[in-house]
Amino acid sequence: MNVLRICLFGGLRITYNGESTIKVTQTVQSLLAYMLIKRQRCHPREVLAGLFWGDRPEDQARSCLSTALWRLRRSFEPAGIAHGDWLLTTPTGEIGFNPASAHWLDVAVYEEQVSAVIARPPQAINADAITGLERAVGLYAGELLEGFDEPWAVGERERLAAMHINALTYLMRYHDHHGAYEESVAHGQQILQRDPLREETHRAVMLIHVKHGQRALALRQYEYCRQVLADELGIAPMPETQAVYQQIVTAGPHMYAPPVAGYHDLT
Repeated sequence: MNVLRICLFGGLRITYNGESTIKVTQTVQSLLAYMLIKRQRCHPREVLAGLFWGDRPEDQARSCLSTALWRLRRSFEPAGIAHGDWLLTTPTGEIGFNPASAHWLDVAVYEEQVSAVIARPPQAINADAITGLERAVGLYAGELLEGFDEPWAVGERERLAAMHINALTYLMRYHDHHGAYEESVAHGQQILQRDPLREETHRAVMLIHVKHGQRALALRQYEYCRQVLADELGIAPMPETQAVYQQIVTAGPHMYAPPVAGYHDLT
């Protein structure tokens, strides 16, 4: 069976039989992307017309929607694809993506796998589930729908970016719990690559380093944290971060157990 392959992370990319199926304008792509993100239901025409052509008179907006849907079907349902296989029209005229069609959608796979794992504590999860979570994290090839600036797209982008941070944090905690030092630190650094201002992650990485006897790396992490906050925001680290730093400095080079204050945040 031929499967429609849809990627929304890093921009909209759709292929069928190895070839791109979308050759339409940005507005029409936005309409399709919206229906893919909101794939759980069909949408009234007046809602779609108002969302994408709300700056126009109502009758003109509905006409633009009809034209966009015609162009989308012509591109999205090429020869050999039955009408309605991928784009549904309900008896009442609502429009939506067919969730029962033969397709693979990166966002759907990502959300399902991440949500299923991070709802459970890291101590209670098995290695197979972590492997699935790692694969899901790998699907995040970039921010959702890069190049789409509509408010609905920005909101969904922020939601999935937060989910990505939560998934990486979960992996950091899981690997730390199981003594996998390098993997734990690597996931912490991935978080900081995306959001270098997250002090709780800086603290977590510092504590992981200390736990494994890498005091110098913990101090280096604090210095990086201090510098990025000064450069980006013109502020000093939070008292909690400074307290962890002071504990590391005071304890000296023989401190191999994590500081008491703050370590519960990681485990």
